[in-house]
Amino acid sequence: MISTRKKVYGVLGLTAALTLSFAAPTYAASTVTVYKDTTYQTIWGFGAAANHPVNELKTGYNATVQGQILDTLFRTDNSNAGLSIVRLEVNPYTSAQDSVQTTFMPSDGVLDWNTDLHQRWFAQEAKNRGTNQFYAVPWSPPGWMKDNGSPNNGGHLKSTHYDKFADYLKTYVNYYRNTLGFNIKWLSVQNEPDLSTPYASAQYTISEMNTVAAKVADSIHSLNQGVMVGGPEGSNRSASNNYIINLSTATRDKLDFLSVHDYSTYTDVSTYGKPLMSTEVSDFQNPNDPTITDGLKWGNMIASDLKRGEKGWLYWWAVNPASSTTGEGLINLLGNNTYSVNKRLYVMGQFSRYLRPDDTRILASSSDSNIVSVAGKNATGRAAVVLINNSSSSITTTISGLTFANVSGRRTSATENLAKLSDIAVSGGAITVTLPGKSVTSYTEY
Repeated sequence: MISTRKKVYGVLGLTAALTLSFAAPTYAASTVTVYKDTTYQTIWGFGAAANHPVNELKTGYNATVQGQILDTLFRTDNSNAGLSIVRLEVNPYTSAQDSVQTTFMPSDGVLDWNTDLHQRWFAQEAKNRGTNQFYAVPWSPPGWMKDNGSPNNGGHLKSTHYDKFADYLKTYVNYYRNTLGFNIKWLSVQNEPDLSTPYASAQYTISEMNTVAAKVADSIHSLNQGVMVGGPEGSNRSASNNYIINLSTATRDKLDFLSVHDYSTYTDVSTYGKPLMSTEVSDFQNPNDPTITDGLKWGNMIASDLKRGEKGWLYWWAVNPASSTTGEGLINLLGNNTYSVNKRLYVMGQFSRYLRPDDTRILASSSDSNIVSVAGKNATGRAAVVLINNSSSSITTTISGLTFANVSGRRTSATENLAKLSDIAVSGGAITVTLPGKSVTSYTEY
């Protein structure tokens, strides 16, 4: 409808007004600027947990399929994800209670190292493919250390066993590092100490955690092997924060890092200057979504956590058992030597392949709100940039601030899985690329 005011323009005025109304809008060109001199945290890496599902992979799949799955998770060539961290459970059960998740200390003073064979197999296969960073955490102390006598259903570590528990974790770390050759870089005091669950779990009051965390830190540090002690990793960020802010200054000073689970809404965790990493998250309450929509959800979470200065990011299970239909795993075991790979793994690979351990995150500024950009550089100054296009439409953007002669890249989208892209020559420190809608694209200089 033409307004009364517009009618006074006459025929020529009306024509001009309509021409202006339908002229194509002019947008500023999309840019991503990499600033190599603006540096942030050191990257620790990206990964997932082993736990009991890897026993299904070990015992129920032939060597060819095992190799395919392990390659997809850990190799850094072709379209493999190149995960750089494996999270291991320090098992709590006796062999009579659970023949798979069996503790190495079934009773006081008794050691049995013919245990944990599924996780040790998985760890060795990861190591064979170049991954030798391991994160260890107990879901529960062995039942004999607890007031309920069981690894399950919560219960508390007996105060008379605080020192034994600290030595128990020290013994585990020392054996796995120095006898088995697995580089345990991080140890968390307890998984989700705020919960009591029907599976392995243990609860800690603030006072209990304050004492136990300090004893565990002292015990592990006495190895003088640079193993970092952290936690407590609550069931969500709010739970972690509740422990952390109430620990004594003396105990916090002994912790080397803080860990969180990314379930529930985001909570700003009081880090007290400690490095922080997210060590578990999944969509365990809903049917598995293997699509790029789900992949982008996690990709944006990873980017947000990195931009807040967090050093690492771990999904829940590396492989989801065939009995589960939820979104708990990166790869779904389907039985009969079959499996499926979720887009979330390939999206993780867009980060893990390009932001390697000990790289430094650098500033990557995007002029387009639809493009999320995260960048890092290695010790030689070579930059890599991860670009998430959250729009449904393709966007052409110019990436500047590059200093090497060429870039190579890979992309994950609805139709691509870490697909190799054509190499591009850098001109004037920049390249211009088109990012398909709903995609994650990573480039690195060479």
